[in-house]
Amino acid sequence: MTRVRNKKKSPFRMGWLMAMFDLPVLLEEERKEAARFRKALLDDGFIMIQYSVYSRPCVSLERMAKYYNKVKSYAPTTGDIRLLFFTDKQWGMSKLVCRVPKKLEKVPEQIEFFDALNEKEPKVDDDGNFLLF
Repeated sequence: MTRVRNKKKSPFRMGWLMAMFDLPVLLEEERKEAARFRKALLDDGFIMIQYSVYSRPCVSLERMAKYYNKVKSYAPTTGDIRLLFFTDKQWGMSKLVCRVPKKLEKVPEQIEFFDALNEKEPKVDDDGNFLLF
């Protein structure tokens, strides 16, 4: 049986990699290390969502794995860093709770262009788990 591939864009194909961290900043060297880490995130296209919470759009699971490895390579040796991946659909369902209304971050136009070029389907095992690496 031939499988027909749906060419319609799925909101679950593209996603966001979020970095959340608590880094020590008591000593001058620790502050410098934390500043280097934040600058590296910004240089890699991450957007500051809140203090110590940065996010980056990723057009595929392969791109997410690439940035996971990059963040891991320049992460400080002390402190806690957590990386989470959200699909674009899940990101779009997030709600901003604050007293003064603000706009949610939107996908940069360039990402929409690269998403159109991405044709790889994510790999999954027999249980439906994503195979990222």
